[in-house]
Parts: sequence; C-alpha cells; structure tokens
Amino acid sequence: MKPDIALIGPGRVGCAISKRLYTAGYPITSVISRSRERAAEACSYIGCATTLASDRIEDASTAEIILLAVPDDQIQNSALKLQTTTHFSTPATLVHFSGLHPAEIMYHHSSPLSLLSLHPLLPFANREKAFLDLQQCPCALESNDPQTLLLGEKLVSVIGGQFFTLDHDKKVLYHTAACVASNYLVTLLASARDLLINCGIKSDQAIPLLLPLVQATLENVKHLGPEQGLTGPIVRGDLGTVTAHIQTLKNDAPELLQLYLEMGKLTTLISERSGRLDTEKITSLNHLFSKEINSPTASWRFK
Repeated sequence: MKPDIALIGPGRVGCAISKRLYTAGYPITSVISRSRERAAEACSYIGCATTLASDRIEDASTAEIILLAVPDDQIQNSALKLQTTTHFSTPATLVHFSGLHPAEIMYHHSSPLSLLSLHPLLPFANREKAFLDLQQCPCALESNDPQTLLLGEKLVSVIGGQFFTLDHDKKVLYHTAACVASNYLVTLLASARDLLINCGIKSDQAIPLLLPLVQATLENVKHLGPEQGLTGPIVRGDLGTVTAHIQTLKNDAPELLQLYLEMGKLTTLISERSGRLDTEKITSLNHLFSKEINSPTASWRFK
C-alpha cells in the first residue's frame, strides 16, 4: 500500500507534484489552503475528491507524507504551526520544495516528523507545464536522515525526475546557481531584446528573432560544455569588435554597459579555460574590460 499524502499549499509546485503522485496511485487525504474554494479547485485539478479540500492545517494529521508547498518565507512558520497544533496518528515525513532552505528549517524539538527538502530544478511558470516538465527533471534532495533520503529518492522516481543530493550548508549556493542560470538568463534576453528595439525592430519580433540563436547556443553547451561551446568575438580574440560594442553601448544604451563589461571579463576567463585564446589576447581583453569598468562612463549609473 502506498503512503497517504497531504498537500499544504496548493500552488503550482504543490499541485504539479501532487497530481504526479496521485496519478501514480498515492492516496490523497487532504488538500489544505487558507481558502477552501482554492483547495477544492486544486482537488479538481489533481483528480481527487473535492471533499478532501480543507482550510484546517490539522487535517494533515493522518497523512504519512505531508507536502508543505508554501513560499520560502512561510515554510518555517507553517511547519511550526503544523507541528504545534497537530497530533499525528502515524509516523510521517514533512517535505518542503524550497531550493534555498535546508530541511532543518522545519525542525521543532517536540515533533516526531522526519524532514526532507525536495527541490525540482525547474521554473514553475504554470502548473500544467510543470506537471509535464517534471518528467526527467533534476531534483535536489537534502535531509540529515539516510532513511528519509531514500524516501525522497522514491518520490523523485515516482514523479518522473532524476535525483541528486546536497549537503545542507550548500543549499543557498545551489539556489544562487539556479537563479543565475534561469532568472538571469531572462534578464539577459530582455536586455538583448531592448537593444534590438533600439535598432528599430518591433518589440513583438525581438524575442522570436533571438530564440534560434539562444537555442543553438544551449545545444552547443549541452553537447560541448561551456568552454568549447562558447562562440563569438571574445573567444576569437577580436579586440576590435569588442571595442566597437563598448562604444555603441556608451552612445546608445549606457544602462547596459556595466553588464556587458562584467560579462565580458567572465567570458574572457571561460575563453582562457577553453585553450583557444593566446596569452597576448587574454591580456589585451582583460586590460580593456578593466579599464572600461573603472571609467566614469561605466560606473556613474551604479553609484
């Protein structure tokens, strides 16, 4: 018999994972939200009976696995409320889905619950796409208990993902990496879009024009890695092109100049690691970027 599941917080993450588990035969005992109407709607999406909708956190008491799918800044207080107001009728595991916090953020000294952090490395733009994308999704697991980690591995397998484990003191660094890879990629694309708009290209055309370039770049990285997948003027050592870029940003988009310079320095480092850039060109590029970064033109907007 598969363990019973209770969901606290039926947002995009909780609904997508709960639907995966329910579809795989895990019984749902309750879906809990501050709004019973929202909980009932989530039940309909997951596929379980709407009579399981609740606005009482104590209704998670009979579940063997409790999914605490609330925003990061609510995890600690929600876990505390659950553990101090609920009498658990069976040994249970409390799971949160934060990439930032370790499982121990849910710890309460008098609680019998085992604690697990399970973070799908996936942007949850909407719950249906998330439900589909969970297939083959990397999922970070973290717990101080080996048996709880084994349960986490089982859950990840059931939802179709691929697990990897983290030490508790590396969660923030891990989450930073995810933020840089996902959120900041969007920021870079928005910046490139704005430059194209500055060229006279219509706003609704800019992103579609950039996506084939971005997708081909991601394919290069997928198959070759960052160092060998890198293309462009820096890895070619084309100082003249980089200088022209800097000048046009000074003239036409000074708000993006600092970003270009800092990214240029990092790209020079990757180029050096690739073994495709000779020492003289590395030195020239580093000198150019450092000189421009320290110039008043690049820094005045960021004081």
